[in-house]
Order: sequence, then C-alpha cells, then structure tokens
Amino acid sequence: MLQLYKAQPISIYLVKNENRIGINFCNIKMKMAPCQFHLFHNYLINKSKSLKGSENDVELLLVKDNLSVTISLSHFLQLLAGVQVVMSKKFGINFYKQ
Repeated sequence: MLQLYKAQPISIYLVKNENRIGINFCNIKMKMAPCQFHLFHNYLINKSKSLKGSENDVELLLVKDNLSVTISLSHFLQLLAGVQVVMSKKFGINFYKQ
C-alpha cells in the first residue's frame, strides 16, 4: 500500500496488487479502478459547483447500493482537495494554472 494523501479523516492510498485506489473517509472505505477514481473526481467537482454558501452539510450519493451519505462541508472540501492532489500526483492533471 502506497499512501497518496493522508489528512484526518481522509486517507487515499494506492493498492499495488489490485491496481486500485483506496479512499477512507467518514467511516466509508472504497476501492476504485483508476477510471472510477476519475469519475469520482468529476462527481465531486460537479457537486462542489452546486454548493450554496449557506450549506453546512453535503449529501453524497455513492454508487454501491445507492448509499446516500451526509458529510460536513469541511470534510467534503478536504475530500475534494485530497482527490485533486492524487489526480495531480498520479495522473498529472493540474487544476490550477500558474
């Protein structure tokens, strides 16, 4: 296991034997193929665009068993930042222009 991002309560790691990316956040554990991780990243980006300033919580709909999870706004932003760090490090996708 190669740790790609760790900041409580978010952990993102690479599972070498399975060629998967694991994510642990708010008592949820997921393992995704790289293409699924890209889709998850796109989902988080689109979700962040629809946030309103008055929201304290964010509801995420996760694919497995249509699991709906509500997390705090700060945890959501931390999850989004962690996913973007991994996308940048692992896949070379830069989000911020210099």
